[in-house]
Amino acid sequence: MMARLLFIGLLLTLTYFSAGAYLLVNQLPAYLFPSTELTVKSTELAQFKVTDPFNNELVVREYGAADGQCIVFFPGRHGGVKRYEQELITPLNNRHFKVFMISYPGQDGAAGHLKSILQLVNLIDNAILSIEVKCSPKRTIFWGRSLGATLAAYTAQRVTVRGLILEGVSPSLSLAVENFLGSKWYLTPLKLLPIAELLPHDYKLQHSFSALNQMPINIFQGTNDLQTPLSQLQQRWRYGENVSLHIVKGGSHSDTYKRSLSEMMAVATQMLSPQ
Repeated sequence: MMARLLFIGLLLTLTYFSAGAYLLVNQLPAYLFPSTELTVKSTELAQFKVTDPFNNELVVREYGAADGQCIVFFPGRHGGVKRYEQELITPLNNRHFKVFMISYPGQDGAAGHLKSILQLVNLIDNAILSIEVKCSPKRTIFWGRSLGATLAAYTAQRVTVRGLILEGVSPSLSLAVENFLGSKWYLTPLKLLPIAELLPHDYKLQHSFSALNQMPINIFQGTNDLQTPLSQLQQRWRYGENVSLHIVKGGSHSDTYKRSLSEMMAVATQMLSPQ
């Protein structure tokens, strides 16, 4: 009887970890970019869509009539166009910034279902080409928060913009996944898996920064951020003199950008000022 119970326990354990490994290898985009609906009409001046052969859509919304200072905004993994319109884009427009906000496939009115992060990378690259028609990279910065910060940093490797503002960023995708697993008791054992080795690609901040050593980069990180803890970023702080870390006292993962918005806008203005 005991041997049978041990066998059943071993089988369940193997099934649990095998399922976890399978999801990390094959289903990660579904976790990273959950589907969200746009229930209220957005208020952009214009929008355009970029599509790929897999029926994925990237929606780019344009806000603000001025075009001397341009920002491409990469939201976090849950999107949230209406929230950002009120809390971020309106204040930026009031400071004479033109903002292009990206909505990922399956979110905020963009159709599709990502099978890989590479699909998203290709869509973003094509969207940037269209944005460049309206705003030169020489008068544009990328602004990303949470997972969007990682996307902004990697996109900047292929487009020479004036600077980067990153908020709530993780040192790597594998560490972000590990933090998420640790936040759910029923997923915590999966932290024992070799997460970095299982991911198709582990997007490391250090890797992208090594190619951006001439670009001003400003990171805003809250002291109360439990999803992307400040301590993890500081432990891996081996970045160049072009990278500045702004510690936001009391900032959580959801409100650091609201607490530091005035400082972030001042940094954006400085980066886009005439050289």
